[in-house]
Amino acid sequence: MITANNLTKRFSSVSALDRLTCHIPDGCIYGLVGANGAGKSTFLRLACGVYQPDEGSVTMDNEPIFENIRVKQRIAFVSDDFWTLPQSNLTQMAKLYASAYPAFQMSKCKVLASEFNLNAQQQLSTFSKGMRRQAATILALSTGADYYLFDETFDGLDPVMRNLVKQKLYAEVVDHGATVIVTSHSLRELEDTCDQLALLYKGGIVL
Repeated sequence: MITANNLTKRFSSVSALDRLTCHIPDGCIYGLVGANGAGKSTFLRLACGVYQPDEGSVTMDNEPIFENIRVKQRIAFVSDDFWTLPQSNLTQMAKLYASAYPAFQMSKCKVLASEFNLNAQQQLSTFSKGMRRQAATILALSTGADYYLFDETFDGLDPVMRNLVKQKLYAEVVDHGATVIVTSHSLRELEDTCDQLALLYKGGIVL
């Protein structure tokens, strides 16, 4: 379970999150919906330990996340801006992920690349935005994580790829008991996918 209690994060004088409290149970798909600037990306970066809270706390199974390597190895985060090594391909990025995630499954990565029809030897810098999003999803789902955090998951994906990604997320929850957190600015995009939905507005959950 991921638990946020009065979670607050500021950047200079701007509060990206303001005393946010929520409980995300295991084995579900949890959606965060809100306009740009509502705090969705900030929450995910706090929940995976990229950011440190200014006030309050966010924990996974009652353990702090920031600078906790053992906990972070159970979390896979796909940001809205997928970072890659210069001139790298999917296979090389998979080796990098495998060095950070003990449970990384190279065989699963190869199978997913085939299902998404991606050339694992092609430089990622030549991929379209949607293809880069697919590559990031493949790498995340190959980590063997317990928690998957996706920021604007379906952005740039065509309808066929969007449905394929959804199927893969469902499989992680049903077959492995994983927890998935996804964000979007569109309620319609998530309403048929998530077990629970939370509406963010100006750094807090309003619904």
